[in-house]
Amino acid sequence: MSPPLSPRRRIAGFALAAGGLPLLTAVTGEISLFLAAVVGVALVGGLWPALLAAVGGFLLLNYFHVAPLHTLAVATGENLLALAAFVVVAVAVSWVVELAARRSAQAHTLAEVAGGVLRGGPDPLDGLLRQLRDTFTLESVTLLERVPGGWHPVAAVGEPPAASPADGDAEVIADDSLVLVLRGRPLTAGNRRIVTAFAAQAAVALRQQRLAAAAEGDKVRTALLAAVGHDLRTPLASAKAAVAGLRSTEVEFGEHDRAELLATADESLDRLAALVANLLDMSRLQAGALGMSPADIGLEDVVPAALDELGPAGRDISLQLPDDLPAVHADPGLLDRVLVNVVGNALRFSPPGRPPSVTGTARGDRVELRVIDHGPGIPAAEWEHVFQPFQRLGDRDNHTGVGLGLALSRGLAEAMGGSVQPAHTPGGGLTMIVTLPAGRTS
Repeated sequence: MSPPLSPRRRIAGFALAAGGLPLLTAVTGEISLFLAAVVGVALVGGLWPALLAAVGGFLLLNYFHVAPLHTLAVATGENLLALAAFVVVAVAVSWVVELAARRSAQAHTLAEVAGGVLRGGPDPLDGLLRQLRDTFTLESVTLLERVPGGWHPVAAVGEPPAASPADGDAEVIADDSLVLVLRGRPLTAGNRRIVTAFAAQAAVALRQQRLAAAAEGDKVRTALLAAVGHDLRTPLASAKAAVAGLRSTEVEFGEHDRAELLATADESLDRLAALVANLLDMSRLQAGALGMSPADIGLEDVVPAALDELGPAGRDISLQLPDDLPAVHADPGLLDRVLVNVVGNALRFSPPGRPPSVTGTARGDRVELRVIDHGPGIPAAEWEHVFQPFQRLGDRDNHTGVGLGLALSRGLAEAMGGSVQPAHTPGGGLTMIVTLPAGRTS
C-alpha cells in the first residue's frame, strides 16, 4: 500500500527537524519544548522525521544544556533519566501519529472502495480492480471464478493476468466461487485486510454487473414483444382482410378489385417475411450463431438484385457503380440483407420525386457504398440512436415499429469485416456509408 503521508510531507518533516531543533537549542534547554517540537515534526512528517528529531533533540540537549556541557557525558542519574524519558516519549508519540495516519489512509481507501461500488458507473468492477492495482502498485489484478475443471478469469487489469490462483504473489478469497489474485508483490497482514475488503466489493460488483445484464436482456425482450406486436399485426391484418374479401361470397369483385386485393395481400406478406427474416438474423447475430460464407462478389450483381427486392420504388433509385470498382469480400446473402435494409430506410425518408441514390467508390483495400437520401436528415448527436435495436428516429415508445433495419445492417456489416456509418448529405438529408473489404483477388 502507498505511504499514508506524501513525500512532500516527509521532506517537510525532515526539514523541520533539521532546522527547528538547532534554533530551539540556541533559545532554551527546556525538555518539554523539545518534546513539543518532536510532536510537531511527527504531525508534519510522520515516524521517520520524528525519530530523527527525537535522537537529534536528545543529543543537542545533552551536549549544550546538560552538565558537563559540550560533551555527551551525563553527570547525574536524574539528568540521564530525564533524557531517556524524553526519547521514550518522543518515539511513542511519533509512533502513535504514524499509526493514526495509516489508519486514516486505510479508512479512506475502504470508503473509496465502498463508494465506488455504490456509485456504480460504466464498469464498477473494472474501476475497483484498477483502484486496487494502483493502491498497492501491483502488476496485475485478476478476479477468478471457479468453474468445472478449473478457473475462469471474469475480470482483469494489468499484465500479465493470472489464469489460476497459483499464478499470483497473493490471493484473497472473495466468496465461495471467486478469488482475487494479485501479481507484483506479497501482502503484509495489514494490507491483506484492505485487500479482503476489495475482494468482497469485487464480488458485489460482479453480481451487480450480471444482474444489470440480465435486466437489460429482459428490457430487450420486453421491447421486442411490444414492437413485434405492432409490426406483425399490421401486415397480418392487411393480408387477412384482403384474403377474407377474396373469399367472401357476399360481394362480387371485378378483375381490377381482385388484382388490388391480391397485391395488398402479396405486399403485406412480403413485409411480414422481411420482418421475420430480420428478427431471425438479429437473434442469430446476438447469439453469435450467424453462419457466413464470404466470397469475392461484384457489386454490379448484388446491388441491382437488392434494389429489385424493394419493388417499384427500388427501380427509381439512381445507381452509379464505376466499371473498375473492385469486388467485395462478403457473404452474398448477408450483404443483400444489409443493402435492402439501408436502402429501404433511405426510401422511407425520401421526399416524393427525390429518390435516393447509391454510389460506389474504392478506397485502398476497402470499398464504400454510399446510400444518399435528401430527406429530413438526422442531427449528428442522434446518429448512434438509430442503430439501437427496436428504436426508430423520433420514437417515443416501442409501439411504433421494431426498427431493426439499421441495427441489423450494422451488425451484419461488422460481422463481415465492414461497417455502416452515417454522414450528412450536402444540401440536406442523410448518407449511409456501407464499407466492406475489397475482394482478395481484386
